[in-house]
Amino acid sequence: MDPRFFWGKIVDNIDPDGLNRVKITKEEEDESITEWIPVLTYYGGDDMGLSILPEVDDQVLVATLDDESGLKVVIGSVWSNDSLPPETKENTDADLNKDGENSLRFFKSRAGNQLIFDDTDGEEKIQLIAADGKTRIEFCVDEEMLSLITEHDMAIKSCGVLSIQAEEIEISSEKEVNINTEDYQQKAEKSSKMTADGDFDIKGSGVALN
Repeated sequence: MDPRFFWGKIVDNIDPDGLNRVKITKEEEDESITEWIPVLTYYGGDDMGLSILPEVDDQVLVATLDDESGLKVVIGSVWSNDSLPPETKENTDADLNKDGENSLRFFKSRAGNQLIFDDTDGEEKIQLIAADGKTRIEFCVDEEMLSLITEHDMAIKSCGVLSIQAEEIEISSEKEVNINTEDYQQKAEKSSKMTADGDFDIKGSGVALN
């Protein structure tokens, strides 16, 4: 290998100066630990940019930029037999490019959270999936549908106006629907129906039926 480059393994990524630098052990010198080395990023600016810090024990390629000063930079991480590339487990034919179509672009975090861009022909979709797999946001091009699904509780809060507009709106609940508000108005330009299979109660200090 060109002496200006070397393979190394991350041994420390807690930069005391908060510059997202790392310390590395050279593969051929297990006991030798480098100084703090900056990590190359695709986008970096003052309080902005793409922040993806390598993990301890990740294998990385380091370049020496200046022989006199010894300035170095981490170019990137690499996968190996000891550190295998991730799989989405969402499209098994496309995972690890087993189908040869190279259809997946995705980010998977250490915990397993995923952002997936799937370009599989006829099954194109964008997915944001939580680590436990029980919460996901998906846009499926073929089905022309955006879905948000969770097995947990979900809260939507707005400190301003919350507006929902659609050609049709359908709300269903297996148990109860509760609406608590200071003022409630319901208006239908054509017809309005309210039915109940059981009792139907209307209570108020004043009830006007016109």
